[in-house]
Amino acid sequence: MRTRAQSAIESVRECGAQMGARAQALRAALPNVRMEAAERSKTLELCDQLSAAASEVASVVAGLDAVSANSEDEIHEVLRTLSMLEAQMMQALAGFSVLADSLEQAGERDETNEPAYVLVIDTAAALLQSFQKAKSSTEALRAALGGRGQ
Repeated sequence: MRTRAQSAIESVRECGAQMGARAQALRAALPNVRMEAAERSKTLELCDQLSAAASEVASVVAGLDAVSANSEDEIHEVLRTLSMLEAQMMQALAGFSVLADSLEQAGERDETNEPAYVLVIDTAAALLQSFQKAKSSTEALRAALGGRGQ
């Protein structure tokens, strides 16, 4: 059980790190792509949200490193904490939906806007893949706890 908890912690840590790295890369790439001012502003706002979520994950997960996760109560606490972090990450990732729709429409109006759409979609896809891995690890921990009569 402890190994599953550690695996879930590491997956959530990695997802948070990916959020921070992808936000930084997206922010750095923005000057090189054509994008309307409103979409650029939305993209920068999303980068800020991703960075904030990444910082929160790093901070909270660092606190989980001190938890021995030897008792079932401790493992339940780890699970609650990871679930809370996943909800925060999902909230940040949800911002991609509206932004992608807006960029897609801009690309349909003028195909010189398409590279911005591709940049954002690629970033979203990578982050969703990382998030899914974290969620799967947390679900495996939840299932293991459920199998123990909880």
